[in-house]
Amino acid sequence: MILCHVTLQETADPVEGQVTGTLPPWLEGRVTRNGPGKLHVGGTPYRHLFDALAMLHQFHIANSRVTYRSRFLKSDSFKKNMNANRIVVTEFGTAAYPDPCMTLFKRFKNTFTVPTTKKMTDNCLVSVCQVKDEMFALTETCYTRRVDPENLETLGDKIMLTKYVAVNMATAHPHIEEDGTVYNMGSSFSAVKGPCYNVIKMSEGSLEKAKVVASISCQWRLYPSYYHSFAMTECYWVLVEQPLVMSACKLVKGAFANQPPFDALKWLPDKKVKFRVIERATGNLVQTLYTADAFVIFHHVNAWESQGHLVLDLCATDDGEVVKMLCISNLEKNPGDSSRILFRSYLRRYVLPMTGVSKATPGENLAKLEGIACKAMKQEDGSVHCTYQSLYSEFFDMPRINYKMNGKPYRYAYGVSTKGNDLVFEMLIKVDVMTGQTWKFESENFVVAEPIFVEAPDATDEDQGVILSTLLRKRDPRYVALLVLSARDMSEIARAEFEANDVVTSTFHGQFVAAHENSHTY
Repeated sequence: MILCHVTLQETADPVEGQVTGTLPPWLEGRVTRNGPGKLHVGGTPYRHLFDALAMLHQFHIANSRVTYRSRFLKSDSFKKNMNANRIVVTEFGTAAYPDPCMTLFKRFKNTFTVPTTKKMTDNCLVSVCQVKDEMFALTETCYTRRVDPENLETLGDKIMLTKYVAVNMATAHPHIEEDGTVYNMGSSFSAVKGPCYNVIKMSEGSLEKAKVVASISCQWRLYPSYYHSFAMTECYWVLVEQPLVMSACKLVKGAFANQPPFDALKWLPDKKVKFRVIERATGNLVQTLYTADAFVIFHHVNAWESQGHLVLDLCATDDGEVVKMLCISNLEKNPGDSSRILFRSYLRRYVLPMTGVSKATPGENLAKLEGIACKAMKQEDGSVHCTYQSLYSEFFDMPRINYKMNGKPYRYAYGVSTKGNDLVFEMLIKVDVMTGQTWKFESENFVVAEPIFVEAPDATDEDQGVILSTLLRKRDPRYVALLVLSARDMSEIARAEFEANDVVTSTFHGQFVAAHENSHTY
């Protein structure tokens, strides 16, 4: 993880890279990535990596040439902090410092303002989404920001999702269909219904056309589950309601006492995961209760239906302390420090039987797909308890697939892995989820980022295309490269190397937008 504690400068004007190898002639478009940038404002530090002021990075590929640029997201949070020269907007893990420009009365009034969505940050540092001709920077609050897809300038005012649809926050991992329809899931903290999870549909990717198409209640009324993504198949949406929860009482108390949402997180290891399955055709919750032993998930890989079963592939960890792993104090610890919290994420499969549950006898295994070792045991109370099949025995996260296979039976998953200290992504991995065969890419002294699959024109095989990632050199903070690998065997095809104006920071997620496409997915 590349951390920056100095004044971080943009590379606003594009710089051309030195290309080695041969870029495929059909590979033209933009790779835009989002992630944490500035970790300090003035003399005040951020506590968590999810808090750092967002920085956008872009590689533009055309005529076998590649340029690079980076810009800060000019959010209201960014501008307020920079104007005050200190952190004056509360983020996920960092409480705001008092604004020196405020009078004593204003500080008192601000501290004891009733908590509303207006106090949420618009520092959208998790991902980006371009569907038609508009690009948005995404995070997990009720805000999004529009970005110029050509030069990364921040456009207009922040957009409050609650003005369009009944959610107080939404994920940064929407699903996009080929016609441009966007689906996302968000939480609504209604005083009447209690916490709910709402599925949002945006026709043609338009916020003006957004509507809630399904709504289910939280299983723990005072402890809504934290979730980072969800799954979608042809017939279902699936939310993994995990026992990593937000204490509603602490959220309210924290808003009054200037405490960040991080302090409201609570891990309930004695509680079970519940797979909440929603019918897309009706918006109704499938009444069978599917459970699993406690785990934490950030990223789904894929999900699909087969012979009366729903198959879920995801990245999971059994350690509920995982969010603490990204505290800056933890990231800065020596790799040999025994108190260092490590991130152990694994590629797993769960199978949910969708038919025959009511007629089955308690103790019967209802997971009957050939070649799959998962179990789904009928319980005395009518629920189904699911146990996983491991698809890869070592660290695996930041998953991507050929997105044309999203919601369908697929074969190949791509992700990142580590070589020991579990906090630095040093390898890119391809896993054949049918056979278990793996392919790896690593380059000594470099850090990799989430892989992005780009399909070749007229492809006939699922893995016919390239993988795009970035390389940061551990001992050269201004170095950045766009890496192009063969998606078949993870061999290097080309890389474009750049020297930026300042330190290049790590990113979370990104999107490739092809030059001649009208609608864009992941």
